[in-house]
Order: sequence, then structure tokens, then C-alpha cells
Amino acid sequence: MSVDVAREKMMFTIAGEWLRRGWHDFRQAAVLNMIFAALFLLIGLAIGTLLLYRGFSLVYFIVAGGFLIVVPGLVAVYYHLAERIHGGNKPGFVDITEGFRQCPVSVLVIGLVSLVIYLIWITDALIIYSVYFDFVSTSLAAYKADPVLRTDALAFLLFVSFLGFVLSFISFCVTAFSIPYAFQRRCGLVDAVSFSVRIVSHSPRLMLFWAVVLGGLTFFTVLLALPLLLVVLPVLAYANYATYSDMRQLMGPE
Repeated sequence: MSVDVAREKMMFTIAGEWLRRGWHDFRQAAVLNMIFAALFLLIGLAIGTLLLYRGFSLVYFIVAGGFLIVVPGLVAVYYHLAERIHGGNKPGFVDITEGFRQCPVSVLVIGLVSLVIYLIWITDALIIYSVYFDFVSTSLAAYKADPVLRTDALAFLLFVSFLGFVLSFISFCVTAFSIPYAFQRRCGLVDAVSFSVRIVSHSPRLMLFWAVVLGGLTFFTVLLALPLLLVVLPVLAYANYATYSDMRQLMGPE
């Protein structure tokens, strides 16, 4: 029993250290990091405002969950910036352009795979939504006032949350470490993805916990505190780069 408790405490300690290092890297070019994250914030604000105005609050939940699937590809440029930071350089706006220019083909393919998984998620979740609510817009006040509608909403949220977790974890296994690896090694798709899957397989409990940390912080930021995405998104990207660096060293010579 004590061994299990120690392991759980160790996971919290390790994840906290990765987040601390992510915060440190973020501060090296805070304004630049937030400006790049602002692109995703503006898109999120536009989508969220439209859906909430139209009364599709639960559809925004779907969109927020789907963001977890595509976010690894969207933050790929931060891995290039991390390379610059750890190389002793202070990144500038030109490095964002350079990150896009130097993006390996394998990363583009991984991003496309993430997009396909995202489309599967959106399609399935909207089908489930139509079963429960017939695509009728409903205000948040209506959910509070109608017990039946509230029960359906809870059942819908539980169902799509499970589906979203499965798809998000699949995306995590494929993309979390393959993208920084491809940036650093300029390798092909198969090598990059297999490396990411090997890391997850090497420490499944720790990687599952880390996936929950990344996914939970991202999801609740997008869902409940969207403006904080300016900081949370780059910090988590840099924290995942720290995870990649440590796990690659742990895996030893390839």
C-alpha cells in the first residue's frame, strides 16, 4: 500500500517539475508566446460566442473537447521555439516563421491524422447530440428549469466525455512526442510515431497521468477561462517538451 502511495506522490512531483520547466521556458519570451497563442484564442472566442449566442452551449462542450485532439499539431511551432531557448537563444517573431518553414513533412502528416480523428469526434458527438436534443437550440436556463432535459444533458455529457477521452488519449499516444522528435531529428512519419508510442508504452501509468494533466488543464481553460489560453497553451507546450526531453534521455540510446 505504501509503495503505491509513494508512486502516486512521485507522479505528482514529476508532473509538477515539468510544468515548472514549462513556465520557465514560457517566461523567456512571454510576449511572443502569448501573441502566437492569441490566434487560437480569437478563433475560440469567435466559435464560443456564436454557439452560446445561438443557444448551443452543449455543442461548445464538443468543440472544447475536440480541441484536445488537434492541439498537439497546433502548438508544434513552440517545440521549435523550445529548441531555440535551450540552445541559448532568445526567440523572436522570425523564429515563428522559421518554425513553419522548417516543419517536417512528417509533422504535417501527423497534423492531418489529428484532424481526421477530430472530424470523427465531431461527427460522432453531433450524431449523439441529435439523438438527445434534435439539434434544437436550448438556453442554459432551460436546462436548469427542466429536470428531464437536465438528465438528458448529464447523460449526453457523460457519454461524449468517455468517447472524447478515448480519442484524445489515442491522439496523445500518436502525437505527444512524435512532433518534437520529428522537429529535432528531421525523421519520417513511422519513426516519429513509433518513438511516441514507445515512450507511452515504457511508462504507461505516468504517461496516462500526464495526458490527464495536459488534457484537463487545456479543456477546462477552453471551457471555463478561455482568455487564460494565452498563457496555458504555451506553458503546456513547453512542459510537454520537457517531458519529451526527459523521456528520451530515459529511453537511452536508439
